[in-house]
Amino acid sequence: MSNLTIRIEEELKKEAFEKADKLGVSLTLVIKTALRNFSQNSTIHIGESEEVCLSSDIQDLADQTFDLLADKK
Repeated sequence: MSNLTIRIEEELKKEAFEKADKLGVSLTLVIKTALRNFSQNSTIHIGESEEVCLSSDIQDLADQTFDLLADKK
């Protein structure tokens, strides 16, 4: 295990802590998850995600597309 020290604005830390607390998780878990996702996927997601509801036929088409793309890797 290692420590990571970062410099951020106090207000940002406070807001992030409050949101993490509201979700029932620690700020450490939030940061570790973000770092793990970045390390594994080399992507950064900024902002709130939106929930998208698809009809079953559209979901089936999406699943088939994802399967085809996965086979090409």
